[in-house]
Amino acid sequence: MKIGNLVRYKKFPHKELHASGMVGLVVSEPRPIREWMHFEDALIIDIIWGSERGALYPAGTICQEFPCEIEVINE
Repeated sequence: MKIGNLVRYKKFPHKELHASGMVGLVVSEPRPIREWMHFEDALIIDIIWGSERGALYPAGTICQEFPCEIEVINE
């Protein structure tokens, strides 16, 4: 996954978000999470979603996501 990729949520664990057809744009390289001790080996990535992700994340808001829950739809 790299900056500029178009992405969507994987079917698991985000069945509804996957089915919604929501597409996002990757705007950062994957990086480790340092602030959550119980996820010391986990990575996060910044994505701008093209539609509302929820009340706190309107379309165009940068969201931090786990790359393992996202799939690339273009290379």
